[in-house]
Amino acid sequence: MDTIIGLGEAGCNIATAFQKYDQYKVYKIDVGLEGIKETGYGDFPQDGIYSMPKQTSPEAYEKNCPDMKYFFKGMSGEILFVIGGSGSISGASLKILQQLQHCDINVLYIQPDFELLPEAKRVHERSTYYILQEYARSAKFKRMFLISNNMIENHLENVPLVGYYDKINEMIVSTFHMINVYNHLKPVTDTFYHPYETARISTVGIFNIEDGANKEFFSLDKVREMRYYYAINKNDLGTDGSLFKKIKQQIRDAAVNGVKTSYGIFSTDYEQNYGYAVGFSSSIQRRENEKKMFS
Repeated sequence: MDTIIGLGEAGCNIATAFQKYDQYKVYKIDVGLEGIKETGYGDFPQDGIYSMPKQTSPEAYEKNCPDMKYFFKGMSGEILFVIGGSGSISGASLKILQQLQHCDINVLYIQPDFELLPEAKRVHERSTYYILQEYARSAKFKRMFLISNNMIENHLENVPLVGYYDKINEMIVSTFHMINVYNHLKPVTDTFYHPYETARISTVGIFNIEDGANKEFFSLDKVREMRYYYAINKNDLGTDGSLFKKIKQQIRDAAVNGVKTSYGIFSTDYEQNYGYAVGFSSSIQRRENEKKMFS
């Protein structure tokens, strides 16, 4: 996924963080941006920026979503569409995604601190959260990745107020970037296979190679598959006689409750070894207070 599209403030901030990597073409859509105007034509200061007309409600953003075919002209292949569900502009998300049906769509959904949202935003966020999952399950999207800001905050432990979201976004972006990189590299060895066609709800995470402890970015229910990426210093690959045995045992330990596991080992020049994980589920992810309603 080398094309990133950010919608709204949260989506655009994450899209901006991807710009430090040369391989991504980044598009940003939000109110008040200095870029292409709602007509979609004429000169504009920056490519890849669309200034959406301001509306008064999520429903108005959906109803008045402009034709953006000119903005997306020439776009093809796999894209990552980044959205924060509580922003009013996310009301336009389905209308925008309909204009990208010719692409392979992956949605990256950033879940805010739901309990702290005002009631009106809770209603809107809940609707966006579940509708997009249903679209993913029905194969309208290739995949939907769920990310919880609260869980990442817990992994980072103490995060100062100034730069709070920058730290969280950096962790999200660097993890997605490295997984994307390894998906395009030949591993030293791997047991990867194509994920279940129906397992389209996903999350990512990092894990400790020493003890296998996994730090997921979202608590995924009913996991069907886990895929592990081992980024190992090339010298360790040639000298650590216990490494491969440790990796295989970690994969066996992760294969519980019917979860299928696979791994890839990649040679790096980094001094430190890193681990990344992707989880896959076929189930709609219910909020804790709603699970009994659907059980």
